[in-house]
Amino acid sequence: MPDKEIGERLGKLLKIMRLKNYEFSKKFGISNASLARYKSGDRLPEAQLLLDLCKARVNINWLLTGEGTTQITQDFDGWMKERLEQKMKVVDSKTGLIQSPTVDYTRTITLPISGEISAGPREHIVDCRDLGETIEIPRTLAPGNDSQYLAFRVNGHSMEPNILHEDIVIIKQSIDWNYADGRVCAVRATDGVTLKKVVLDPANSRIILQPFNMDYNVQIIDPDQGLEIYLIGFLSLQLRLFKLD
Repeated sequence: MPDKEIGERLGKLLKIMRLKNYEFSKKFGISNASLARYKSGDRLPEAQLLLDLCKARVNINWLLTGEGTTQITQDFDGWMKERLEQKMKVVDSKTGLIQSPTVDYTRTITLPISGEISAGPREHIVDCRDLGETIEIPRTLAPGNDSQYLAFRVNGHSMEPNILHEDIVIIKQSIDWNYADGRVCAVRATDGVTLKKVVLDPANSRIILQPFNMDYNVQIIDPDQGLEIYLIGFLSLQLRLFKLD
């Protein structure tokens, strides 16, 4: 029997992907009528659609059962970790000397929106790289190597009123916690990622993640929790886009 909850999750997926019904239908090669039947729960998605969604890194287990996250997170987490572990300085394999970074004199840089970052409980990042959405900013606001920066869309309300839901944040990558103390940072733990103000408590070996919105709980991470935690980077720039009618 068709499952209405599958249709509801499919509708949620369209919102996450920021696609209108006709855009989703065109992207995945289905008719508008078929999509309407899938969303209403009158019909289960065909195998080809499920395969195409899987190629777009949609978690089919979540779509069909509601379990897990909306996106296949292992690949994204691996990509994120690889980005964080990259050294900004390049060593010449022949001479062993550190190469100077190439100077880029263009006036703007264009960054892809890598995903949605939770401003709330720690959640795995919703991977948006396949959507092709980008943000262009003046180079003076993001000096240095373009690869140092990651752009995310904020998902949640824990950093309001300073940082709003759907704001774009530019994170400058860093693994040095000394730069994080007292700053708004993107932090990843085993159970997910969050955007919070970081307060270090070295006396108790704790990392305190503070929201600006007092309706949300402070998150405290200490060694007894057994969580792997690392710093993605700190807030470099915040952008708010307004839609004009």
